[in-house]
Amino acid sequence: MLAFLRHTFFRFTPAWIIAFVFASVLHSHFVLFELTALNIDIPAPEWLSMVVDDLFGLLPTYGAIIAVTLTLSFFIASRLNSLLERRALTLTKNGATSIFGAAGIFGAAGIFGAAGIFAAAGAIGFLIMLAAMQPILDVTLIAGARSHLGIAAQCIAGFVSGLVYGRLR
Repeated sequence: MLAFLRHTFFRFTPAWIIAFVFASVLHSHFVLFELTALNIDIPAPEWLSMVVDDLFGLLPTYGAIIAVTLTLSFFIASRLNSLLERRALTLTKNGATSIFGAAGIFGAAGIFGAAGIFAAAGAIGFLIMLAAMQPILDVTLIAGARSHLGIAAQCIAGFVSGLVYGRLR
């Protein structure tokens, strides 16, 4: 139990905080940039106030959804990483190592390392989360993700979070 709490506090929580803050700030900026494109003048103090208000306003909903998304994504990535590590070990024992195999590219000793697997899992998790919100809630909850660029920006938040989690792991 202590190991689980230590893992959650020192690894998952920082990754989740980074994902939420990054996603929320990106969301706010996308919305505010759209407003300025409509020739609406937003002074810097109001801009900052809106970003901070979004951080606190989105925390109970979007923050919780991100936490669930990252939990599932990192669990699956952890299992995949273990599988690739076993595969790399098997290939090494048989003398059939290759940098072109999946284990050589993604495994813990691979080119991208375990952090790459978690980064990809974070980005894919965000993409699935955003795609699932529309049919479930019948609304695009995150206005900053209404364009392809906005979706990509949200996925980058998941990617960065996965990198952090993979490095802290």
